[in-house]
Amino acid sequence: YKFHATNEAINLTRLGLKLTNTASSSPKDLMQVTIWDGATQVGSATFIGTNVNATSTGVNGNTNLNVTIPKDTDKTLTVKIDLANIGSGQPATAGHLIAIDADTNGTNTQGTGTDSGSTLNATGSTSVNGVRVFKSFPTFALDTLSQSGASDGRLMHFKVTADSKGDIEIYQFKFNIGTSSMAVSAINLYGYSDSAYSTPISQVANGQVAASNVNPSASAATVTIAASNSSTNYITIPAGTTRYFELKANTVTTSGANYSVNTTLLGDNTYPSLAGFLGTASGIAGGASNANDFVWSDNGSSTNSTAAVTTDLQWTNGYGLVGLPSSGLIQNRTQ
Repeated sequence: YKFHATNEAINLTRLGLKLTNTASSSPKDLMQVTIWDGATQVGSATFIGTNVNATSTGVNGNTNLNVTIPKDTDKTLTVKIDLANIGSGQPATAGHLIAIDADTNGTNTQGTGTDSGSTLNATGSTSVNGVRVFKSFPTFALDTLSQSGASDGRLMHFKVTADSKGDIEIYQFKFNIGTSSMAVSAINLYGYSDSAYSTPISQVANGQVAASNVNPSASAATVTIAASNSSTNYITIPAGTTRYFELKANTVTTSGANYSVNTTLLGDNTYPSLAGFLGTASGIAGGASNANDFVWSDNGSSTNSTAAVTTDLQWTNGYGLVGLPSSGLIQNRTQ
């Protein structure tokens, strides 16, 4: 938050805080809030019970923040949050969007003029975007695949790594495939546990993610691969480990000596609305006009099952994931 002192320097004594996005967050998501002036902690605050308001206290036994805002100058303070644990029986909820704004109502944020000695109540407001919280998350990266040799049908190599804090589960990938002087069909995604793409993951038979091969749709060159070749209907990537994926066309036809294929693993450009579906993986995939391309879960509250859990809101899309831009990951191959 940026503070400005007019006419005289002000000693900021306390900062009021308010949890503003209460439709998708709760004080239970937070352990504590700390307040920083650069690299120095100057205060803290705790949201107690169901109270969405908190008032700062200083450090080292001080009641006040004791932060000086020089006359006619801006001072920026940083608010950091310590999250509560996420998981079954834990207080915080995966997928919550936590936004904490400065509370300038009445005397909640105030300081003392260094010249006048007057108590001054802050005016103005903040409107932060907030942070989306999960127990764990996937990270994406393209992997090595020779640009030439497209006739072998291999369309893309990429890898997905689960954060060390917990397993992640994947229900769906979506790809866009563009070709020149060639056609591809009978497409499937194959998962491997090693970087040599030689050891299939055990959760699906022979590493094959979809139970049946799929073809690009007639209206657009898109291919949706759901984890239908597993009894759980999702692929688990254990915490701190990497899985390697190969998208392959099992049928390739060409119409010239030179041909090429351009493959995009699609990302998502907005967080999904929870309205209109029950929150299962299949609901996320089918919601919002099927705009949710990558569907995953941090398994932050229970054991997922797309067949049995019909009110589980922990499935989400690929918005904001590290290594998966909204424009997608792109790999080109030629012959």
